[in-house]
Amino acid sequence: MQMPDSAVWVVAAVAVYVIGVGIYFVFCWPWSRSQRALRRLRKHGVCIRNLRHSEARALQLIECPAGAPVYRLEGACAEFIIRGKNGAAHVQTLAGVPVKYPAGLERAVRAGSNAAEVVPGRKGAVIVRLNGVTLASSSRALRG
Repeated sequence: MQMPDSAVWVVAAVAVYVIGVGIYFVFCWPWSRSQRALRRLRKHGVCIRNLRHSEARALQLIECPAGAPVYRLEGACAEFIIRGKNGAAHVQTLAGVPVKYPAGLERAVRAGSNAAEVVPGRKGAVIVRLNGVTLASSSRALRG
């Protein structure tokens, strides 16, 4: 007994759809979820203070102006890889929000929950303080 041609096309269409959904969940979903978390932080987060001039100077290469709002983030850290035309990009998240660690602060990451003060940017938040370690104390530790 042979399947009708229309049934073969339906099965092929369903297979293509399932493969497409699988590709989305493997490659795109983690990034879109982290971007939604960043938007939620900007819109609904409570500003705890403004960025100090000394912190802004330390972050001048990342373009965080003095006086920018600083938010508190708490949660687990994770890392995932996005593969694209330009190669693979490593994305680090804290409580689901994509973050950038200034030099020295990545050593302050704990295995469980982490508490940070962050300044939201376009593609991610920049960490200013992580688990009690500040930009100033991490730069002193690097120098001495």
